[in-house]
Amino acid sequence: MSIFSNPLSPWRLPLRFLYPANWCKPGFEQALAYLNDHPELRGETNLLTHHSGKLVWKIPLPAEFGGGAVAWKLCEGKIPRRYIINLSHPAREWRNYQAIERLGIPTTHVLAFGETRKYHWKLVESFIVTKFIEDTRDGCDFMPGGKLRQDIAMRRRFCALLAPEIAKMHKRDFFHKALHPRNILYSGDTPETMKIHFIDVARCRIRFKFQMPHVILFDLYTPLLDLQLPTEESLEFLRIYRDSFPECPFSLSELENRLRKYRRHRKTFNVVDCGES
Repeated sequence: MSIFSNPLSPWRLPLRFLYPANWCKPGFEQALAYLNDHPELRGETNLLTHHSGKLVWKIPLPAEFGGGAVAWKLCEGKIPRRYIINLSHPAREWRNYQAIERLGIPTTHVLAFGETRKYHWKLVESFIVTKFIEDTRDGCDFMPGGKLRQDIAMRRRFCALLAPEIAKMHKRDFFHKALHPRNILYSGDTPETMKIHFIDVARCRIRFKFQMPHVILFDLYTPLLDLQLPTEESLEFLRIYRDSFPECPFSLSELENRLRKYRRHRKTFNVVDCGES
């Protein structure tokens, strides 16, 4: 494996000739053939989400293929010219799942991905199949208006589990770029039994050390803005992150101050003091 295709190399390139266009985990071939032979399984009944040209289905597998369920995500080729020489969205996600697994971060497992191109270059659509993680919900439950927004113990536990995993990424110069609560699944009915899992990692990048200060602020800003935590919980989140990442280029007070004055889209947001219980 070269530095241009190593999942954890900052020199890795998103060029499709460096990676397979179609891939299947050994032992999953018959199950994939079954899924391809039964397109009716990707209908309204099994549809979970349809957003921004991406459709996700939960599809149960017969016992002869291992049982359980898989998540099938289809990406429609909205801007084909972007992918003439570049990887499709699912291929990028497959590569990033490899990196996340190497970092020891809890996530799902990729079972297959593939693409359809016209004239060998125009991306029409692409897909990725992952193991479906049962009995989970996403972190939107803890956002304002969410089902568990008022459950302070569960909300704090969610943040306490999330912060060290972000720190683990940043230690290895990994830029998530989309740390929205909807991309973090959690399981467990009590704070003591809660576990989290990362999904939807297509936008992740590996950065050089000199780029990490921006990466750190961006990745911390995203969940804090979405969750709109009370000040005490925001500071607790940052403290756990900083304790998990002693090599962080910012002190705890610097992190707090930078995020109070964070500027994005030509606007300044104070994501440390923006929420209420």
